[in-house]
Amino acid sequence: MLTFEENPLTSNSNKHSFTDTYFKKNYFFTQQLVNTTQQDQNHQILPEQSMEDQGKITLCLDLDETLISSTMTRQCDYDFSFKLQPTAEGEKSEEYFVKKRPNVGSFLRRCSEMFEVVIFTASLKPYADKILDELDPRGDLISHRLYRESCSYFCGSFVKDLSLLNRDLNTVLLIDDLPSSFQFHPENGLQIPRFDYHLKKKQNQNLLDNCLVGVLKILETIFIQHEVISIIAQYN
Repeated sequence: MLTFEENPLTSNSNKHSFTDTYFKKNYFFTQQLVNTTQQDQNHQILPEQSMEDQGKITLCLDLDETLISSTMTRQCDYDFSFKLQPTAEGEKSEEYFVKKRPNVGSFLRRCSEMFEVVIFTASLKPYADKILDELDPRGDLISHRLYRESCSYFCGSFVKDLSLLNRDLNTVLLIDDLPSSFQFHPENGLQIPRFDYHLKKKQNQNLLDNCLVGVLKILETIFIQHEVISIIAQYN
C-alpha cells in the first residue's frame, strides 16, 4: 500500500495482513472464478468508449475512503451534507456529513484530461449520486458511474471485476483503499491509504493528507507512457 503523507513510495504496512493471508488461501479458487467470469462476454457493464475517450486508459476510482469521508454523526467540520429519504414505511431519513479528500477537485479535473474516468463504488446509487453530483456538478469530469449492483460478491467482499468493463485489461487501472476490491485482478489495482477524516479527528490523529498529490504523479507517468501494469508493479 502506498503512503503519501510523508513519502510517496513508502509501502510497508501490516494493516491488511489478514487480507494478504486470505488472498493466499483462496488464490486457486479465485483464479478459477476469474477464468470463468472472463468467459462471460454477454455481461459487460460499460458501453464502448465515447469518441472523446477513444483510446484512453480507463481509470476506475473508488469513492468512500478514497475520494471522500462520510459519517452520519453530525459534525461541524464537513464540506457538504445531504439527506436520503426513506425507501420503506416506518424508516427515517438519513443525513450524511461529507468531507472531501484534500485536492480531490484538482485531482479529478486532471484525471479527466488524461483518462476515461469511471467511479466504481460498492455504495448504493442514491447515496453515491448525491456525493458525485457535488464532486462533478457539471458532469464533465466523470465518464461513467458504477455502483454496488455492478460489483461481484465474493467471500464476504464486494469485488470490482474489471474483466466485465468491456475494456482491454492492459489499459485499466483501479484505485481503491481496499485490496479486496481488486482481488480478481491485483495487477490492475493500486491501493492507497484510507481517508477516514472523521475517525482521525475523533482520535486526535494527524489530519494532513497529501495522498492524491502523490497518486497524481504516478498517473502522470502512466499517461505519458500509456502503460498500466508494469508501472503499477513498481508500487505494489
